[in-house]
Amino acid sequence: MLITLVIPAHNEAERLPATVRAYAQVLDAVYPGSHEIIVVANDCSDATAEIARSIGQANPAVHVLNIPDPIGKGGAVLAGFRASRGAAVLFADADLSTSPESLLALVDGLERHDLVAGSRWVRGSVVTRAQPLRRRVLSRVFNAAARLVFRVGLRDTQCGAKAFRRDAALALAATVTELRWTFDLDLLLWARRMGFRVVEQPVTWADAPGSQLRVGSTTREILGSFTRLFRTHVLSNERVSRPVPRVVPAVDERQMEPLSILAFNWRCTRHREAGG
Repeated sequence: MLITLVIPAHNEAERLPATVRAYAQVLDAVYPGSHEIIVVANDCSDATAEIARSIGQANPAVHVLNIPDPIGKGGAVLAGFRASRGAAVLFADADLSTSPESLLALVDGLERHDLVAGSRWVRGSVVTRAQPLRRRVLSRVFNAAARLVFRVGLRDTQCGAKAFRRDAALALAATVTELRWTFDLDLLLWARRMGFRVVEQPVTWADAPGSQLRVGSTTREILGSFTRLFRTHVLSNERVSRPVPRVVPAVDERQMEPLSILAFNWRCTRHREAGG
């Protein structure tokens, strides 16, 4: 398996089919028979899981994890990492904001780097539909604060398209703890502390209508998360060794759809054969 694409999905019944279809078409063309798409349906009150399951019945490359408990976008992405089989592991938002071609172009950067972060704000990026002003201002303020407080060094931490070498994806899945608004920032900070090589790469991106944002509650949540991240990554900023990732994904088998259970059992067998 060369490529795993993880798509976190919370109440994405309307947008998910077009997103999976677009990404699957490009993956089929570039990596025929050597890719998988893992849709992680999390805390859904609509038909997201059922729709993803029907897509999987038509396309055997599509796997479904249905996790009823709310674990945030970050928790869904990390669950997908732990269930992945690809040598390269990508994640992309379910709204198809990042074009399929530029998402797969991130893989090329893995020849020289461990983590390639898609960016809307570096030279060469193309934004075909901008965010509403309120979201754009909040995004810029967030990134400026991240650069000032944490010395991130990246222009765009929050773009929902990133690619990882497998060892980096599994190591980060065992370490990252912020699972909501600051998930991407925590992931990048841990990657830096563990010595992974990180680079930004331009993408073609379009804002997807339908995303909702409550500025007041979101700002309070981000400030609380920044406090935790400051304690973790600034007050205790020593270099850390990369954790040895477990082979068996930390996902309850009862929450996995049949296609994913096959992969889960295969990984358990490999783990036992390796003496784990």
